[in-house]
Amino acid sequence: MTNFATFSDACYGFAFTPFGKCGMAKSEHGIFSLTFPSDEESARVELQRKFPDVKFYRNDDEIEKMVYFIFQKNEYPALALYGTNFQLSVWEALQKIPFGSTVSYEDVAKSMGFPKAVRAVAHAVACNPVAFLVPCHRVVRKNGGLGGFRWGMERKISMLKWEKENLHL
Repeated sequence: MTNFATFSDACYGFAFTPFGKCGMAKSEHGIFSLTFPSDEESARVELQRKFPDVKFYRNDDEIEKMVYFIFQKNEYPALALYGTNFQLSVWEALQKIPFGSTVSYEDVAKSMGFPKAVRAVAHAVACNPVAFLVPCHRVVRKNGGLGGFRWGMERKISMLKWEKENLHL
């Protein structure tokens, strides 16, 4: 995983996943945004706000193709993640959580060698810019409670259930 690379143009679009409509953005370096927005316009505005120097062009066909490979073929494209070094380390740790499994925030902190950094880990998990691909939905509370999820608890539950039902992928 590499940190966010500078680029001048990027494709964005919308497609349906097993968890509802997603918004995705990608550059030649990889996917850098995967969200579940309430509407397309707010998602577009948010992308432009986060990346004011990028010229975005819409290509739903390209995004639909990416969604097909992710959710039907279980093929994960390159990611172009951006964040602090700590966030990138947390997101890398999340990608090591096996499909269909869950771990606690404390487990993630310990796996990184920072057992006391549970709150910092939780914050980095919450800042994940690529839902599902960096599987923040697999992180739960130490007591087994599901904790929060930026895209709603119903969606988190749906993702966890879908993974358990599709372990053969």
